[in-house]
Amino acid sequence: MILASSRGNALYFWAKSTEDAVKRLIYLSSAVRLATRDDLAQILGAARRNNRRDGVTGLLMYHDGTFLQILEGEETAVDRVFERIARNDLHRGVQSLPSSQVHERLFADWTMAFARPDAFCVDDDLGAKAFVAVRQDLDRIEASDKRAATFVRRFFSTFRDLGSLTGR
Repeated sequence: MILASSRGNALYFWAKSTEDAVKRLIYLSSAVRLATRDDLAQILGAARRNNRRDGVTGLLMYHDGTFLQILEGEETAVDRVFERIARNDLHRGVQSLPSSQVHERLFADWTMAFARPDAFCVDDDLGAKAFVAVRQDLDRIEASDKRAATFVRRFFSTFRDLGSLTGR
């Protein structure tokens, strides 16, 4: 999902896949420069292709120069994706949290969506999950993984006027 706030852009990515046991990895990083809509579209396209190919699902958020990503999948696939991400020169200061082994994916059925700061509506060219739905899904995420939900909530807290847009 790509979102634009009053100060910048935000990118969310979800793909679909299932397995019995998965590795979940969370990381934060800083963009080397503020991303444009074209930059985010390129990142989104590459993430969509690569993660689908590798069977990795998750959540990718970008806002005002900061990335937060949660990766889920088979252990070697997640490790391979994260190594590729860490080498990418679009960002720096990649900080990963200790990974965890889980039995279900938090983001298995999520796709991509786009919202503009003036309308917060779905753009069918990029996907189907609206911005507000991400916020509404936080209780489900928290029931399964409090740590992941905490990072998503904290990331959302960086958006100005988020409460007035979502009613929370």
